Amino acid sequence: MRLMRATAFERINDAMSKRIILSFLAITTALNISSQVSDRALFVSPLDATPSLSASFAELRSDHFHSGIDYKTGGVTGKEVHAADQGYVYRIAVSPGGFGKALYIRHPSGYSSIYGHLNNFRPDIEEYVREMQYEKKSFSVSLFPARNRFRVERGEVIAWSGNTGGSSGPHLHFEVRESSSEKPVNPLAFDMGVSDRVRPVIEKLVIYPLSGISSVNNGHDNITLRTVAMNGSYGVASQQIPVISGDVGFGVKCWDSFDNSSNRCGIYSLELLADGMKVYGYTADGFSYSESRYINSHIDYASRMLNNEYIHRLYLQPGNRLSMYNGVINRGILNFGDDREHEISIIVIDISGNKSWVNLKVRSVSQSPVPPAELACTQIITWGKAADFSSDGIRIHFPAGSFYDTLKFSYDVKPRNGTFLSPVHSVHDETVAVHDKFRLSIQPDTIPDGMENKLCLANISRKGAASYAGGRFQYGYVTEDVNALGNYAVTLDTEPPLIKPSFSQGANLSGHRLFTVTITDDFSGIGNFETMIDGQWFLGEYDAKNNLLVYRPSAPYIKENTTHMMELTVTDNCGNKSVLKREFRW
Repeated sequence: MRLMRATAFERINDAMSKRIILSFLAITTALNISSQVSDRALFVSPLDATPSLSASFAELRSDHFHSGIDYKTGGVTGKEVHAADQGYVYRIAVSPGGFGKALYIRHPSGYSSIYGHLNNFRPDIEEYVREMQYEKKSFSVSLFPARNRFRVERGEVIAWSGNTGGSSGPHLHFEVRESSSEKPVNPLAFDMGVSDRVRPVIEKLVIYPLSGISSVNNGHDNITLRTVAMNGSYGVASQQIPVISGDVGFGVKCWDSFDNSSNRCGIYSLELLADGMKVYGYTADGFSYSESRYINSHIDYASRMLNNEYIHRLYLQPGNRLSMYNGVINRGILNFGDDREHEISIIVIDISGNKSWVNLKVRSVSQSPVPPAELACTQIITWGKAADFSSDGIRIHFPAGSFYDTLKFSYDVKPRNGTFLSPVHSVHDETVAVHDKFRLSIQPDTIPDGMENKLCLANISRKGAASYAGGRFQYGYVTEDVNALGNYAVTLDTEPPLIKPSFSQGANLSGHRLFTVTITDDFSGIGNFETMIDGQWFLGEYDAKNNLLVYRPSAPYIKENTTHMMELTVTDNCGNKSVLKREFRW
């Protein structure tokens, strides 16, 4: 059923003008922003300096939405981090990736605050964490102390900022969550002292034909329209009115920025209007971690993979279950079915109420001017249903929910070259997003004697680079659950990790606060490591992004003014092992 006929728009336009609608939207948006929380003064800023943000809530990231805001720390570590409100520490996490060193605090308001990429914790918390790391004999820990063990007061120094975990530079990651659900909510719904008087920027629009009988400008390809700024509003650079037929969707590339910062950050709200009627809305008030991967349906995934750019789709694929949409009609898909001009408006709003918009006209035609698109495929995988595929040397199982839309699946195979142990299997195309992992099994053509446990899958990029994709050999196949389409083959990893200490054999490290060891692996990656000093487990802090193990000698874990023997064992994900034995004095 075509939901949006010309007569429907005529009735709306008879009732009120588009100008009235846009004014109403601006007013209601401002009211919604101001009423998101009952008390905007619940929290104070976690840093002393005037806030400067490098990232916003729900900003578009690879495979996830950003779950908080990022405070700049001037490119340095060691800034005092304050509790946003009184409460107690309910979780402490340390990891070589993700948030690195992180504190989680419960507050009486029903919200929790999270502080990530920290350098170190308050002394009593720091001591507790180290004791637990030694007890568990693990650098990575996730700890849940008793409710009253670590109380905090509003504004109290609880930690110092850092660059730990998956951070790409020194900063503080700050989150607010609903305590009952652990659902992240937008911290800027509270008065965090962040100033924003800058309107969002709209760079370009994209029009997508969404079916084989749809067209844009006499073709089945997407078209991109650059924008021209006009004092907050935008027009399009092209003088030609786009001609559309059948089901079409829109996309927009846009961003926002804050006072005291030049970083391009994410936007808060998006709306698509057709002849004054809202057909799509998106608002970044909150989301659950379980739905964060829906970002791959929210964005033009192919554009991210091919051009490394993020474009918001202003229409929904059938499998998109993200909760941040509102006012969506016909999944945001337009099909006018007439021979008239129509007005399209896209409105971008930040959480401070600054607004930008772009208006353009399109001309719809009831009969497509081009023949239907023909797309050859190997198998049709219906959205929402499980499917299996097999061919010589390959078996695939796609669970229900693997894809966001029905997929015209294509498969091809290429002869193996000297570096692989199987042909290269082209499993559709890496520009199509996968939501739930699918099971991929590839049969090797040959297996070197005794090397079965070193077999793994390689994912081969468009540029020919091979990367580790996991896998275990059993029943004649190497099998792994993967979350990306593309080219795959069986390979072998027999190279052990490399270990390079920063000190020589017998070195005198007396008086040193720390020493380091670099550990790297050329393919499957570091699986685990263990450090023994004088036969006892010793803590190494793993900085994965810099391939570095950091050791901080201190009593009672190591005796001063003594010669010690260090034994470091590093194992990669294919079981290859390296051992370093080195004597030093401390």
